[in-house]
Amino acid sequence: MSEDLAARLRSLRERQGWTVADMAERTGIPKRTLDKYMLRNGANLPGFEALLALSKGLGVSLDWLATGADLVGEGTELISAMAAERVALSYFETLLRYHSRGDRAIFEGEEILRLTPEEWAADVGVRVGEKARELASQGITRQELLEWNHSSRERLGEILRDRMDRIRADETDEK
Repeated sequence: MSEDLAARLRSLRERQGWTVADMAERTGIPKRTLDKYMLRNGANLPGFEALLALSKGLGVSLDWLATGADLVGEGTELISAMAAERVALSYFETLLRYHSRGDRAIFEGEEILRLTPEEWAADVGVRVGEKARELASQGITRQELLEWNHSSRERLGEILRDRMDRIRADETDEK
């Protein structure tokens, strides 16, 4: 593992254009120690506290440091999906509120509530990232995420079935 970890750290340093001094500043780990973690042969293996400092300071997951696993695993995907659903819901509720009050045109030319689609997308992206970080920092468990995913899919299935039933009823009424 130390050889793989050393290679991952070297690769990250090169990709980011960092010096070992940059990495030391980011992680709080002395430069000399980092050099030992990145040796091509016989690299030292960091302890848990050092792995945490590397992860946090370099902006990578512990999984990636330890195993080289992709950053987007099932947990990350589910946290992202949950965050996106919660943020999207708040946006749609806002649009419905404006619509029901009728105090402002929702659509004007190429804008929605005076924002372009690109501006909306940028705002949604930032807010989803913030919500995902919030969920992760709250210590949400894999089991909670799987339960949410299951219930979310069940809700979506019910919504789609209800929608199809209404469409069929409308078609029957029109005949």
